[in-house]
Amino acid sequence: MSQSIQSMFSRIAGTYDQVNHAVSFNQDIQWRKSSVAQLMGDGSVPKKALDLCAGTGDFALALKEKAPGVQVVLADFAKTMLTLAKDKVKNQAGFDLVEADALKLPFQDMTFDTVTCGFGVRNLDSLESGVKEIARVMKPGGKAVILEFFKPTGLLARCAYVFYIGSIMPMRGGAISKDKAAYDYLQQTAKNFVTVKEFKALMEKNGFKDVSIEARMLGVAYSVMGVRK
Repeated sequence: MSQSIQSMFSRIAGTYDQVNHAVSFNQDIQWRKSSVAQLMGDGSVPKKALDLCAGTGDFALALKEKAPGVQVVLADFAKTMLTLAKDKVKNQAGFDLVEADALKLPFQDMTFDTVTCGFGVRNLDSLESGVKEIARVMKPGGKAVILEFFKPTGLLARCAYVFYIGSIMPMRGGAISKDKAAYDYLQQTAKNFVTVKEFKALMEKNGFKDVSIEARMLGVAYSVMGVRK
């Protein structure tokens, strides 16, 4: 990822959680929990997980709540975000924090049986390279779930998306963070991103099978889960 994007996320780290809760009307918490439920819907329990683009650690904590015995590595390229995540997990067992670029992960092949990523792949310099890297570090049969804003296609989803991404995110995000440029950028990346069906096809092309999709808040966001081939 570029240094400018790294710098931007470092700038907004202090208000990141507050903005997420405000712009999603606190639904972002449930989105992560629902994504974990999707991941474990067949009764499988992860043993070693990577929370990619971990931010302040909310996805990792949601996973740990559902699977207390899981070992979770939180990886993010913004050190400031990881500092906040460290404060959240405190001295709880089963968490490791690693400063890392999502396109050049410092892990061996087939290290994890689970990967989670919340609102991170949209910011990668190469989306396909990022999906390949996720697949590389996963064990065959393991599951990855990606929670993200995708370009909407249906009429209802487009209306909800325009209201949320076009108005609520930049307005409330900019006001709370005092960094309007950051949330203008995040709005643009969401608007210019791939559709959820295009992302599903990209996962299937790069190491995943049995890819399933669940909509969040009328299609404002989606959870996409795939099984590593």
